[in-house]
Amino acid sequence: MISVIKIIIPLLVGAIIGYVTNDIAIKMLFHPRKAYYIGKVRVPFTPGLIPKEQSRIARSLGNAVSTQLLNSEIVLKSLTSDEMLEKIRTGVNGIIDRNRDNEATIEEVLARTVSGESLEKGLGSLKKGAVNIIQTKIMEFDFTNGVEEVVVSRIKEYIHTNPMLARMAVFIDDEMLAAIGKGIGEVADRMIKNHSGEIVENLVDKETDEVLNMRICDIISSIEEKLPHFTELAVSAYKKLLTENLSRIMDEINLAKIVQERIDSYDVQQLEDLIFGIMKKELNAIVYLGAFLGFLMGFVNILLNMLI
Repeated sequence: MISVIKIIIPLLVGAIIGYVTNDIAIKMLFHPRKAYYIGKVRVPFTPGLIPKEQSRIARSLGNAVSTQLLNSEIVLKSLTSDEMLEKIRTGVNGIIDRNRDNEATIEEVLARTVSGESLEKGLGSLKKGAVNIIQTKIMEFDFTNGVEEVVVSRIKEYIHTNPMLARMAVFIDDEMLAAIGKGIGEVADRMIKNHSGEIVENLVDKETDEVLNMRICDIISSIEEKLPHFTELAVSAYKKLLTENLSRIMDEINLAKIVQERIDSYDVQQLEDLIFGIMKKELNAIVYLGAFLGFLMGFVNILLNMLI
């Protein structure tokens, strides 16, 4: 009986010591929450490791997430994978299919998603931008020489194709044609410079109104044969947009800073709940492993005593 107790007690003591020490070690990661002092001397192991190093841990975790777990290369690879691109295709085709019978106009669709004031302001800005671009291009064009060349070419073509005028061609030389073309070109140039703003603005207004009044179903019907191409164009635009801009977007987001600030904002109790919520099973396994190792060391100790 005594020999059995001598065997069991060391095993139980070893297991209990292993269990308790590991349990205390895990709890000391979070406790105590603040430093304690005896006079001016800080008590060792206060505060716990995580409260003491929270800022450093937050910074290190933020850097690890942004450089290794979710850097721009990894995110881009995920967002442009074949599976994701297929989801984009399916999504675009789904939107098209759902709107085949949609009789709402583009203006009505925009009005549902954007407030009236914002829509009016946005359309005004787009119109103004389009007018400025078109008018600038028109003003850069030399109508005097451009129109002259076209007019002379067309008059010569018309004369050669008209028998009656062909007989009169002997009285019309190149110099006369050039003068006629130049005069018409100068008139066109003056008209464009004086009235181009009004002309372009009216044209843009008219075209914009026509586009806004187009029904969604009519648009889809008119491009039915080109829908597969349109879908691939949308996928290509999505992929190009991410490829060219994701790195800059990730830099602007600064994921490392977000993670760091988020962890820094937690109090220790929140961190403890978070970590135990994720790793409770694993941390408990460490405690039980301590008990097993303590039990094993007790068994080894018994063997050594028996051998000695």
